[in-house]
Amino acid sequence: MVYKEDRAQHMRDDLEAAIGHYMVAVAGSLLDEGLPVSSISSYGAYDDPSQDAFGADVEGSVEFTRTFRRKVFGEGRDAGLLWCGVSGWCFFSIPEGGGRTLMDSARWMGGGLTPEPGRVAAFLSEVQLDPEFSGSDERPFYRAPHASPRSLLQRLAVFDTDGERVDSSDYDSRFDRLRIDSCQKRVVSALLVEKQEVVEVALRSGELQALLGFLEYVEGAAPSGGAREMARRLCSDLSLRARDGREGLDTHREALTYAEEQR
Repeated sequence: MVYKEDRAQHMRDDLEAAIGHYMVAVAGSLLDEGLPVSSISSYGAYDDPSQDAFGADVEGSVEFTRTFRRKVFGEGRDAGLLWCGVSGWCFFSIPEGGGRTLMDSARWMGGGLTPEPGRVAAFLSEVQLDPEFSGSDERPFYRAPHASPRSLLQRLAVFDTDGERVDSSDYDSRFDRLRIDSCQKRVVSALLVEKQEVVEVALRSGELQALLGFLEYVEGAAPSGGAREMARRLCSDLSLRARDGREGLDTHREALTYAEEQR
């Protein structure tokens, strides 16, 4: 009996890791499109009876920053992408306090249980244009809940592409690296835009210190490499320009120099 439970737990763990890597792959495609992915989640308990109420078992999700959700889908909504191990991908948008469930608001992508990440990114592009009618309100079913977990695991294995990792369950670290790399690319692209105008921004001294504090946090929290160095240089540039004013615009430009080196 203990051996059987151990095998079941191993399967839950393996499914959670495999789903996590699928979420990372989808998040990577969305980040490549410049979308602000904030987090991913994975749930691998294929034998959880509490999921029966939803006709589901395992699942994963890709979530976005609150600023993005508010700008695109409106204030007071929880919105994101959910992958259901029975029905594939859906977009959900739930008004806070509205009494609707995720399944009530779901717009289903279709196209199979594990579509390629690029297709999921294309689906979200459609959703941004028309969140009410993109996809379908008819839920598809590609497998029975709780059935054939090993077959599902094999199907998901193709999305675990990080061969250098020792721990195959460490999908969160893989996602963090992707997000940092994406952020650095966006910063470099912004710094290298040609014909930039000088923008006058009124800041209180405390607001400037708060911004510098966030940059210092990024410098300390980011993995060693480009993002950490970029944060350090931006922090230095802003501090010195705050002291010297417009005269320091062309003198204190370490971040721009570093961006040029990254081309």
